[in-house]
Amino acid sequence: MRNSFYRLCLPLACMLLSGCGGMSGTTSAPSTGGPAPAVADTSDVMRVGDKITIRLTGVPDDGYLIEVQIPASGDVTVPLLSHPFHAVGRNAGDLAAEIAQAYRSGQIYTSPNVTVIPEERYVNVGGDVRNPARVIYTADLTLLSAINSCGGFTDYANRRNVRILRGQQVIQIDATAAARTPGADPALYAGDQVYVPRTVF
Repeated sequence: MRNSFYRLCLPLACMLLSGCGGMSGTTSAPSTGGPAPAVADTSDVMRVGDKITIRLTGVPDDGYLIEVQIPASGDVTVPLLSHPFHAVGRNAGDLAAEIAQAYRSGQIYTSPNVTVIPEERYVNVGGDVRNPARVIYTADLTLLSAINSCGGFTDYANRRNVRILRGQQVIQIDATAAARTPGADPALYAGDQVYVPRTVF
């Protein structure tokens, strides 16, 4: 009787053990609930066409103050240093530090103070908005936020046919749909022109 009981229970115990082992092999680790990775802010990264001011102070002579527009090569040059410095894709602080270090390494100045100041970028908003204006560009600027900063649409604005002019490209946007749908409000780029036409009705 006892042997029969053991013969009956042994397969059942094996099945339970193997089942638990299979379940533990497929269970994923619980989420830690940590914060999502931060999105890098690239609003201060310099680009081709940007105008920057480079200032040198803290030197025996008068230093200098020059205005430079970054060319297609992405490189800029400064007085007394023969090699160019790549500006595109970098922020102003990094470029200033590299120029200052080059003056020290070349034994031209011992304690140069270099400052790089990018000119502010803009987006132009016109047409049937209440206060057409140039809006200062920021990395999080969207179509609707730019229009809102100009007082919003007029009563006669054609909200379904808003145009973004980006170089040679014309982008048609239905602003009413963008306002209703999360994530549909398009991001703007520095230099964009936004035009809101007037409705024909």
